[in-house]
Amino acid sequence: MPLHTVVPAADAPRDLLRIAHISDLHVLDLAGTRWHQFLNKRLTGVVNLVGPRRRAHPVALAEALADRMAQPDIDHVILTGDVTNLALDSEFRRARHIIERIGPPGRVTIVPGNHDLYTRGALKQGRFEHWFGDYIVDAADADSAAPAGVRGRLHYPFVRSPAPHVRIYGLSSAVPTPPFLALGHVGRAQIERLLRLRAAEPSQVRVRIALVHHNLHTDRRPFEFLASFVDRRAFSRAMHAIGASAVLHGHTHTPHQGHLHGPGGGPDADIPVLGCGSSTWSKRGTKDRARFNVLEIGAERIEKVESYGFDAAAQTFHPEHADLLERALARAIAM
Repeated sequence: MPLHTVVPAADAPRDLLRIAHISDLHVLDLAGTRWHQFLNKRLTGVVNLVGPRRRAHPVALAEALADRMAQPDIDHVILTGDVTNLALDSEFRRARHIIERIGPPGRVTIVPGNHDLYTRGALKQGRFEHWFGDYIVDAADADSAAPAGVRGRLHYPFVRSPAPHVRIYGLSSAVPTPPFLALGHVGRAQIERLLRLRAAEPSQVRVRIALVHHNLHTDRRPFEFLASFVDRRAFSRAMHAIGASAVLHGHTHTPHQGHLHGPGGGPDADIPVLGCGSSTWSKRGTKDRARFNVLEIGAERIEKVESYGFDAAAQTFHPEHADLLERALARAIAM
């Protein structure tokens, strides 16, 4: 049965800005690759793809997701990394075609994940920025742009403005790592730049959404030591310093909600942290399904966060939960 989507009823008040959050597409495309391109960390990635993650992220599901994101009830789309599996140009090309189905670059904001900088060559060549630079830079952040003809070399964090009162700050936690590691790191330079960008905000900004690929919550399993966000405490302090309204992340393929506890114990200073899980996850089990979130943003704050899950039988995304903001504010993230 071919994948298809259903156009939802546009019943949300249009004074609310609706921003969708998708993540971890893991688009696979090996067309035109040569054997020598796998004589690095990609060798372990291929073993994983033919083993536990075989067919776990079907490209057809990514295409159906893109068509759903293109519907008029969504005003802007955020993608928090791992667009590709192995950071190959063939994968970036295929992913670019899929994301173009959502809409023009002004409608989509993307940060890289560790799979998008899978090798040192991907970092050195600025491969992610080459393919998605126009989904990073806009008029609100002209100083992030690379000179004409220069591949990559964009500055992080970048800032985008889908509405005059909303700012999106995109940080990169993606760094090349040795095989079997997927650690994330933001670093002091990004945090210092973030504070400068915050200080230069127009006075009408009320809502600040920070993006990063790696998750902030801890995991006691070996995953925590192999794939954690190593400077998440410094990142957390920076989120309080800029007065972030929410942090959106990827990396974990199942959804997550929590919050960074406000200094002094004031609940108004708590910052929701939301991971939508993988938006192309397709494995057996009720928890292992593709999902995305939608943030409804009013004039002063984020009013609601709802989730949508993929129904394999109906081949569509259906509303799932409408209380994710409340769930996030009920669970503090231990630092």
